[in-house]
Amino acid sequence: MNLPIARQFADFAAARATVPSDVTHAANRAILDTLGAMIAGGAHQTTLAARRAVARGPGAATLATGGTAEPTAAALVNGTAAHAWDIDDTSYTGIMHGSAVILPAILAVAEDVGADTATMQHAFVAGSEIAYTLADLCTHDHYFRGWWSTVTFGLIGATAAVSVVLGLTPDQASAAISLAAAGAGGGKSVFGTDAKPVLAGEAARRAIDFAYLARAGITAPATAFEDDRGFLALLNARKADLTALQTLGQTWRLVAPGLLFKTNPVCSAAHAAIDQMQALMTTLGAEADDIASIRADVPDLVYISLVYPDPATPQEAQFSLPYALACVALNGRVRFEDLTLGAIQCPEKVALMRLVTTHKARDLSTEAMRARYPESARLKVTLKDGRSAEGFTGSALGMPDNPQSDAALLTKFETACAYAGRSGPIEAKLGDNPAATLARLIRRASPQQRRLS
Repeated sequence: MNLPIARQFADFAAARATVPSDVTHAANRAILDTLGAMIAGGAHQTTLAARRAVARGPGAATLATGGTAEPTAAALVNGTAAHAWDIDDTSYTGIMHGSAVILPAILAVAEDVGADTATMQHAFVAGSEIAYTLADLCTHDHYFRGWWSTVTFGLIGATAAVSVVLGLTPDQASAAISLAAAGAGGGKSVFGTDAKPVLAGEAARRAIDFAYLARAGITAPATAFEDDRGFLALLNARKADLTALQTLGQTWRLVAPGLLFKTNPVCSAAHAAIDQMQALMTTLGAEADDIASIRADVPDLVYISLVYPDPATPQEAQFSLPYALACVALNGRVRFEDLTLGAIQCPEKVALMRLVTTHKARDLSTEAMRARYPESARLKVTLKDGRSAEGFTGSALGMPDNPQSDAALLTKFETACAYAGRSGPIEAKLGDNPAATLARLIRRASPQQRRLS
């Protein structure tokens, strides 16, 4: 008889099996990239508000905003920071931002208990693989039903990761994961609002609470996933590809399918269109004032993700294809400084957005295309002089089959630090102790505390 799912996850986390070198490398890339997103997010008004709300007392855990707090408050603040700009990584196993939940939970507890680099790295790999295996088990149906997989799956992975940092026994870790499974939830209604990054942080906080509760002896239903009233029944209509469990520790999802590392601080669904827009503007030798119309054909995943054709807030702009394309036409990409209230009200951007029409393309939405190019885009740009160009981008720069180099990720990291006022020689590299790196950079200078209104 198979062990309950929670116990299988707990045993995998506790085993500390040898991790292949390419998996370790992929994990180190994700850790560094998430640290950069977290540091940049420390200057975001949503993160600053979260800090004011929850970081009320002293503690050992470093805050991305500056200062320290006790672990659960730090996890909430830093999880919010990691996802505030939406420039953190994306996994297409569950269409989720796993690292933004898992790493802040690990860091907060690691600083509190003095965990070493190897333990943090193993915790990150174990938590990520568990989250992404659960995502494969549930299939993309979970996301398309309206659940926000970043918090539903990320909570499970983060709880497993914290269990590693705390050195929980398999029985304790199973109880912690079962508590997380019984308490999981979160809907995509949060898209385009402050609730999106805050709930990522809140999931990191809850993961710590569940692990500490289990260590204190709190029990939980062993079959919290399989029960008729459990995770799979309630959150996935009982759909479960249980063969995914057999691949845990055999197929390493940090490598296959791998992660998208973003180049712009907007939803991943916009990135292929951004790259294609850049290419068409170059092909045509066009300026923004030359454009007469932009037609975007996108798959269903992109269509249901980018839901704000006329964004009214910076958060909505991160989920607006017209806004992303307007930014590319004017500046070549979407920048941090494009995500302010004044920037989205810019008359030039408003005029360009009105030239964009978006269409859900059936041929880009097939199962085969979803598997190969989940967030592709086909664009046609027509100029006022009658010239036009069109093209298709399947994989944006940063996708696993079109990756950013390690050097490019380090440049992105340095740019994020500079934006948040943590400038100067960064001296960061893959494989550094993440908690020490965060603490060193946060102490360097006061954040700019840039406001988005």
